[in-house]
Amino acid sequence: MSRVATATRLGVREQARRPLLLVLLVGLPFFFITRAIAATEKLPRTIELAGGREVLTNMRDIHGATMAAITVAFLAGLVGVFVMQSVRQADRRLVLAGFAPMQALTPRLLVLLAATGLVLVVSLAVTALSFTPQAWLAFAAGTLLVGMTYGLLGTLAGAVVGRLGATHLMLFGAMLDLGVVQNPMFGSGAPPSWAVALPGYGPGRVIVDGAFSGSFHAGGALALSIAWVLVLGVIVAVVLGRLVSVQDRAARRWRHADRRLTT
Repeated sequence: MSRVATATRLGVREQARRPLLLVLLVGLPFFFITRAIAATEKLPRTIELAGGREVLTNMRDIHGATMAAITVAFLAGLVGVFVMQSVRQADRRLVLAGFAPMQALTPRLLVLLAATGLVLVVSLAVTALSFTPQAWLAFAAGTLLVGMTYGLLGTLAGAVVGRLGATHLMLFGAMLDLGVVQNPMFGSGAPPSWAVALPGYGPGRVIVDGAFSGSFHAGGALALSIAWVLVLGVIVAVVLGRLVSVQDRAARRWRHADRRLTT
């Protein structure tokens, strides 16, 4: 078994030992999504899709379309925070054991992707119990992009403000961005013009389009979403790479000093 595969297996095992995290990843979507949809009345509401087309729907269906994105964003961001803590702790031991920086970094990103996929599957399954999008593929793609974006943002937040601050930042960030600003339940039924600067704008428009349109009109929003993921991915790779490289240099100095003492 390669070093990357071994480290990935250990990373999954490490996260599986966090019972609270597992409860949140699997249990929270069931409670959060179903309760929110059930508590919303079917009041009529006109919303604007990508491309400017307006459709008449109701508040319960809008809640059904948006709750999965909010849930996935927060939970993926939370996993990103824990991944950052793992980089600071467990990867130091991997580097001391002789792992190259990329061999220590890649498993953490794979763990983040796997956890995001788990939250995505659970959230979509729960959503399907109460709401059926017009285009499942676009709806699922937008929700996945939300998870990837906020997972990477959680990793960066964990590096800057620590675990507690990053957890609060992911919670309030997901709620304000996807739960309020991008949510067609509020305002005129479309995000304000300045909302395009927020990370949830692109995937949010893809989700709404997939939820209420059988044909896809959100190509620009999809491209913007992918750009966010790519840029954040590069930034995360640089930040984590520097952290692991510092640990690698320290490990080399330690091994060099140890060899000098034993000769």
